[in-house]
Amino acid sequence: MMSTPGPFRPEDRNRPPVVPQRTAAEREIARVTEPARLLRMSDMVRTLLDEAQGMPLDAEARGRLRHIHLRAVEEVGESVAPELREELERLMPEPSGSPSEAELRILQGQLVGWLDGVFQGIKAGLALQQASGGLPGPAEAPGRTLPERPPGSGPYL
Repeated sequence: MMSTPGPFRPEDRNRPPVVPQRTAAEREIARVTEPARLLRMSDMVRTLLDEAQGMPLDAEARGRLRHIHLRAVEEVGESVAPELREELERLMPEPSGSPSEAELRILQGQLVGWLDGVFQGIKAGLALQQASGGLPGPAEAPGRTLPERPPGSGPYL
């Protein structure tokens, strides 16, 4: 039995349209325009932070690390949508003068944390999209098949 919509009511005119979850997921995913570039920058910044963590930095090393940090923020900003770029600029103020070792480590850690948050947003968007039927699961992906196993030979048996 199909139901027909009821009569038009004036209050319906002011109601916002119902937006399906899928568009929210797609919007989250679309906030990153160049994911591969963003992953490379994230790995580089994380590695630099790890390397700088265990060693004292002289003035030349601090200057070089500051330059790399500023360039990384610039590169990351070019890889994301304008609203994320604005957020990044607000959260990553340009260091003034010659920053101390601690300031540089804080800036690098802050950038790594921000990038991790962006990746979590992408993962959540993909999960929502997959759950709503917008993306195939791993076994359903075109051109991908799972290997067949004999009954009772799973990894946990």
